[in-house]
Amino acid sequence: MDRGRRTIHHYYITRPQENIPSASRFLVPPAQGVGMKTQSYLLPALFFAVLLPSATFAQPAQASIPLRVMSGMPVIDGVFLNGHGPYRFLLDTGSQSNLMDSKAAHKLGLVVTLQLHLQTPSGESTVHAGRVRKVTLGPVEASDQEFLFIDDLPTPSSDISGILGQEFLAHFDYMLDLQHHRLTFGEPSVEGMHTGFRLIFGRMAIPTSLGDLVLDSGAEVLWLFRESTRGASAQVIGASGARVGVALESAPEVRIGDRHFRPAKAGYRPVPAAEEAGLLPANLFRAIFICNSKQYVVFDPLS
Repeated sequence: MDRGRRTIHHYYITRPQENIPSASRFLVPPAQGVGMKTQSYLLPALFFAVLLPSATFAQPAQASIPLRVMSGMPVIDGVFLNGHGPYRFLLDTGSQSNLMDSKAAHKLGLVVTLQLHLQTPSGESTVHAGRVRKVTLGPVEASDQEFLFIDDLPTPSSDISGILGQEFLAHFDYMLDLQHHRLTFGEPSVEGMHTGFRLIFGRMAIPTSLGDLVLDSGAEVLWLFRESTRGASAQVIGASGARVGVALESAPEVRIGDRHFRPAKAGYRPVPAAEEAGLLPANLFRAIFICNSKQYVVFDPLS
């Protein structure tokens, strides 16, 4: 069995129900306190690998397929693994690896070939992983895909079987249209400012006025990996189960080139080991054209 190491930031946030931004609801034991109502929110996983396989680009003819938007996160139907499916998956540009619920992986007969040691803000854990021979979504497919098998995989809905991360998505150019609920592979004719990105462990880091932020379609709010001036106002539950204080407050303005964006909320949590300054939620934009083959994005294209 091969062994490897990954670092994962995987949080649930719990806080009093009032003044909480709209987001996915996940079942978490309530915090102690008389009359305290809590909800929980997912800051999707960030996976960092020592080595990232180079992507190859075999673009299909332009083809558009419908997607759902659940709590600001894109969810797609019609995923096939080794010809089995269709399954419903979350699309997450903020995750390096693909993920699948351990029980679903077992039913598919997927074989564990990797044992990964995960570093989290609240401790270390070990997770099993394996490879899927072929992953197909609509007109595109990718071979030899790594999947991490996660017990009780947290997703916005119980009928979501897994998460497609950059391991899969980085092979293609595509339009992620959250306004019209469409995912279009290929090179549609788009107009707008090209914003180049650099890769941080396989994820797209966008230069902004707040530093390089990883474009994250699985993030509910803007996240900044630094201290807040107001102190902790919520709690996160890490993968190890430990609770850590974070701050949720009004977000600062984000400037990308000559464009200005104002997210509703921002979460603050120092992550000293992170190379990026935080996470840029994809739901801040109506649509994003992602050109992996030429390493740029177009936010809110004109076409």
